[in-house]
Order: sequence, then structure tokens, then C-alpha cells
Amino acid sequence: MEFEHKKMQTVIASEQYLVRLGVKTLLNVIGVESDLHEADSFEELERLINDVPDLNYLILSDELLPKKKQDCLKDIKGSCSLCKTIIIGQQKIPGCVFEHFILHSYDRKQVVEELQNFFQESESTQEKNDSCTLSDREIDVLKTVALGCSNKEIADQLFISINTVITHRKNITGKLGIKTISGLTVYALMNHIIKAEEVR
Repeated sequence: MEFEHKKMQTVIASEQYLVRLGVKTLLNVIGVESDLHEADSFEELERLINDVPDLNYLILSDELLPKKKQDCLKDIKGSCSLCKTIIIGQQKIPGCVFEHFILHSYDRKQVVEELQNFFQESESTQEKNDSCTLSDREIDVLKTVALGCSNKEIADQLFISINTVITHRKNITGKLGIKTISGLTVYALMNHIIKAEEVR
């Protein structure tokens, strides 16, 4: 994912501090580099929509919306038509103008996948298809990376060259859209590639 060229602008809107903190933590884990703005009220959200230039993403908890949620969402879409929005809530809102949702019932894996898909959707179809499928060898390399092994240790364990290790790591990062070792470790844990007790 190309987050380096221009710093993205993302608004996280929720009345609950823990929700905003959790979203910020997850964005860091999956390697999203963005200027983050927080709104703890609908009025603050409206101000940010107007004040933040070139707003790219809005992560909106539906408890922040006044009673007529559909009307509010239409207004938001009208105010920032180029901004991608994902809604966090108990259930999908019928007739919603936005298509991305994270439901409270989702487990950790589903939440991370929804956020990754939300931020990666603009990539080419080929990259999107590739992101779901790691080869067996890439899974072996991911496991050793998540367990804290150096490139040399990985090469020795898997009987491959260090250059091959570096190539595999680059491919894994490209497919998953995760840049950090901590992010890859979380991915490996949630996909049962490693167990928590194995992590150094």
C-alpha cells in the first residue's frame, strides 16, 4: 500500500474514547500511516469534515449520529463525497449510503480484515486477489518473522539464501499490506500460524 507519498487524512468519530483508541491502535498494527483527527460529538465531526483539507477516510461509530441516521449519513456523503467511510455499529443500517461496516459482533480477525480491505480497496484487482493467498513458503517465512527471527536465522532454518528471505518478506508485506513486524505477528496469531506462547 502506498501511504508514503502524501500523508492521508483520517477522522475517527465516536463518543467513546476506548473505541477511538482501539481504532488508532489497529490502524498502527496494520501499517496505516495517516494524520488522525478525533471527533467525540456529531458537532465536532461536522467541524472536522469542513476544516480538514482533502479528507480521505472517515471511521464513524453510529452511536455518534442523531436519531435520523440515514439522513445524517446522506448529509455526510454530500459534504465529503470523495471521502471513504466505514460505519461501526450493532447492525448494518438499512438503505445506508455507505457500503463498509464493522459490526460489534465481529471477532478480532474480521475487524482487522474489514479495516485492511477498507484501506486497500483502491489497489488493483490483481493485488487484491494476491493479498489473500500466501504460498506455503511465504507462510513458513511469516511464521519465523513473527517469532522474532533475523533474516540469517530464517535462511538457516529454511535452508534458503538471505536474498530469498528478503524477497519472501517483501512479497508477504505486499500481499498483506502490513509493514510492521508487530502487525505481521498479530496477523500470524489471528490466523493461527503461530501460538501466543511461541512469541518471544
